[in-house]
Amino acid sequence: MTFPGGHPLEPFEAVFRTSNARRDNFLARLFGLFSEEVVRIWAACPEATYRDLGRPTLRSPASTRGYTLDFTLEARETGRIYVAEQKCELAYENYRYLRLEGPDQVAHHEGGQAFQRFLEAARTPSSVAVRVHGREHAVDGAILVWGAITPQGRDAVMAQYGVADVLALENMLHDLSRWNVLGWADRVHEWQTWTGELFTYLVASE
Repeated sequence: MTFPGGHPLEPFEAVFRTSNARRDNFLARLFGLFSEEVVRIWAACPEATYRDLGRPTLRSPASTRGYTLDFTLEARETGRIYVAEQKCELAYENYRYLRLEGPDQVAHHEGGQAFQRFLEAARTPSSVAVRVHGREHAVDGAILVWGAITPQGRDAVMAQYGVADVLALENMLHDLSRWNVLGWADRVHEWQTWTGELFTYLVASE
């Protein structure tokens, strides 16, 4: 796949689903270390649909305990604000959750208390109190972030759970490539340098 400007980028399956399951699990865990930063760098771009306001803490009126989610996304066009939670399980259970195809892939998260607050915010935004950086925020719903998605899976999950949007890390990486974001390339090179230093150390210590 090639994008305007000549930036090739493979679909997630080409990177994270191969005949070598050990490799795929390793790369999925490695990507997980910085996958949230992909969203933050993407959201900082003026071309992005949303900008990130920070990590939200949600609390329902029936509980004094708060649960912190991954992002608070504000739509650049409308100013609407959404709490957002990321799920990126690229190689888990034989790649079952790599690409979102339907609500059944989301269902296994429903047991978590933080995810329950996320779903409450999706269905009834006024039912949860949301604080970001110590300030109260009224929110308009919730957004799910997944590794990769299909249009049908996105639509079905939005209908089933009432989320306002489903975003894909795969698509964000495509955007960062198309937009030729200098800060993104610098960040990737930094990670590459750090991991190279670690593996050089491991070889040297033999």
